[in-house]
Amino acid sequence: MKPEEQTKLNEALVKVFKLTEEQVSQLYNGDGDLTDLSVVVKADEHRVAKFNADKTSQLNRGIKEGAEKVEKAIKEKYAVESDLIGVELVESIISKQVEETSTASTKDISKHPEYIKLESNISKQLKDRDKEWEEKLASREAEFNKEAIFGRVSKKALTNLESRKPILPSDPVKAQVWRDTYLNELRAASYQEADDGMPIVLDKEGNVMKNIHGHTVTFDEFEKSISDKYFEYPTAQQRSSSGNQPPTGPPGVGGEPRTKAEALARLKVENITPEDRKKYTELMDNLKD
Repeated sequence: MKPEEQTKLNEALVKVFKLTEEQVSQLYNGDGDLTDLSVVVKADEHRVAKFNADKTSQLNRGIKEGAEKVEKAIKEKYAVESDLIGVELVESIISKQVEETSTASTKDISKHPEYIKLESNISKQLKDRDKEWEEKLASREAEFNKEAIFGRVSKKALTNLESRKPILPSDPVKAQVWRDTYLNELRAASYQEADDGMPIVLDKEGNVMKNIHGHTVTFDEFEKSISDKYFEYPTAQQRSSSGNQPPTGPPGVGGEPRTKAEALARLKVENITPEDRKKYTELMDNLKD
């Protein structure tokens, strides 16, 4: 073995097996040849034994630390104060749980936190349901009252309208459509009733309606403003001593009307007879503009 090889081998043996210089010198004979490795074999056996001992120690320490961690978590979860460990700790907790379960029937569960929480939740749900139904009933009652009031309002409105003798189509269906349109616009407003039953018109905020001058708008004023949008009325004429009669000659001279506008002018005569009203209304349906 060359000197440099011997040097490298010795360094490796010292580093790996922690041999002393005396142990290294025992490997060689007087001529410097490598003859006895028993020192290396013993050193390797010592190294392996130490490794196994350290590994076992670390494993046991890990198992112990893991068990202690689990035991601590179990004690905290089940509120246990005990020096028991391992299987004995688990058995004691199981025994306690079984005992508590067997005696639960003799306890007042109404004082249990979960029972109180459940009872509170159910109570809130019942209150919310009652409130929802109260709001629905109040809404239906308000709707019913509104319809009842408008039923009386519409009767008074139609009475007012008929007193002005509105000019309506001779066809009853068409005439009713005009009345319904007029009533539908009145329905869009809000009303309340005075003590004497007279309708009071309300604005969008629910206050008594007032005009631009701050004066209260009466129902009759409000109703007429709506009817004037849809209807025309007969025009009042001054009576002569012999009485004014609708013209009977040619248009402009008393003749029969030839257009709807002329027929409408005849209908506006204040003292028109029922027969002429019917005749001129029919002419309005048949004449050209």
